[in-house]
Amino acid sequence: MAKKKRTLGCLFYIALVLLVLVVFLFNRGRVQEVLEKTGFTRLFEKRAEEPAEVVVAPLEAEPPQEGEQEKSPPPEAPEAQPQEIVITVQKEPAAEALPEKGEQAPAKTRQSRLFFISVSEDGQINMKGVIRAVEYVDAPLTATLGALLQGPTTAEVNQGLISLISPQTRINSVYIKGSTAYIDVNEAFRFNSLGKEGMIAELKQVVYTATEFPTVKTVQILVEGEVTRYLGPEGVAIEKPLSRQSFQ
Repeated sequence: MAKKKRTLGCLFYIALVLLVLVVFLFNRGRVQEVLEKTGFTRLFEKRAEEPAEVVVAPLEAEPPQEGEQEKSPPPEAPEAQPQEIVITVQKEPAAEALPEKGEQAPAKTRQSRLFFISVSEDGQINMKGVIRAVEYVDAPLTATLGALLQGPTTAEVNQGLISLISPQTRINSVYIKGSTAYIDVNEAFRFNSLGKEGMIAELKQVVYTATEFPTVKTVQILVEGEVTRYLGPEGVAIEKPLSRQSFQ
């Protein structure tokens, strides 16, 4: 009988515990809320230790030893001042200063178009213009014609260009009257080894080069200062001013 009572007692306590667990599970949220309000859960939390405050005392300066002067702090560098930028504007002179007597004026440079000859495979003569930098002092047309008489450069010769103006040709003078340029040449200009076609070609070289200047419309060829009716024995007329249309 006693053993049976003990068994019943154990079953009773087990049933009671199960009942409490069931009630706790169904009312878990309410129970946790009551515990937090009453502060019961705070008893089990460990208080975090606050870090100790460390105070560092400044080092005391050692007194200067006897016979030793106290060092003064170095002087502070002065603040850098902004640099002042001065721009000097030089006024252009009102007029270009004329060279003194006996002093040559400075040379100038212009881009001139010179006309040379290109001969095709079938022997046809064509005019070809090249741009050349020409230096001059006060007579750009004279300097340009002088460059023409010097003939093509090596680079221009490599491109197949030649000049039919006689290498012995010299310019005596050049002046412009109205829209006509008067070009005075020596006797060498009257003769050409290629005959009439060569003379026409050399005339075209001079006329085309001179009329590249906007103030020149026609060219009058003078031989040793005189107007000549014909150029050479072939009878190429040069007694009147020539233009580009004269060769068409």
